[in-house]
Amino acid sequence: MKTKITIKGRRVQDIGYRLFLLSRAHNLKGFEASNIEEDLIILIEGEEEKIKQFIQTTKSEKPPLAEVSEVIVEGYDGEVMDVKAYREQLSLEQLAKIVTVGVEIRDDIKTMLKKQDETIAEIRATRDEVRALREDLKQYMDKRFERLEKEIALIKQKIGLT
Repeated sequence: MKTKITIKGRRVQDIGYRLFLLSRAHNLKGFEASNIEEDLIILIEGEEEKIKQFIQTTKSEKPPLAEVSEVIVEGYDGEVMDVKAYREQLSLEQLAKIVTVGVEIRDDIKTMLKKQDETIAEIRATRDEVRALREDLKQYMDKRFERLEKEIALIKQKIGLT
């Protein structure tokens, strides 16, 4: 027996739905799942009772991030890929996605590290400016206090306090 299942909803792709269903297809002879437009299309082949169980599972279970609005079940007459062959194909597809995402993450990290280095350089430049200003201010205040002390000493001398 062969069946086509169409899963519709706001979020049925790029959330691991095909892997989720494949993990529940171990009793089937054939299994394929494809993202077509906004839908997830599943083709299955197997004994009638196993097909019914799988359909029930498909209607009652979904990945945590899935947002399903409708599950449509209809007969199917075409070819259905062997479960093991589909598993191998999907594994390769998922590995290819992982590689792509890994490269993107690596590139993002390089960009972030470059920005971090630029920020650290700015912080060091600002720190050096603050140190220079503190030294300038210290020298100014030392001269000012020295002058004030001389003026106070002169005032004390004039009023007879020394």
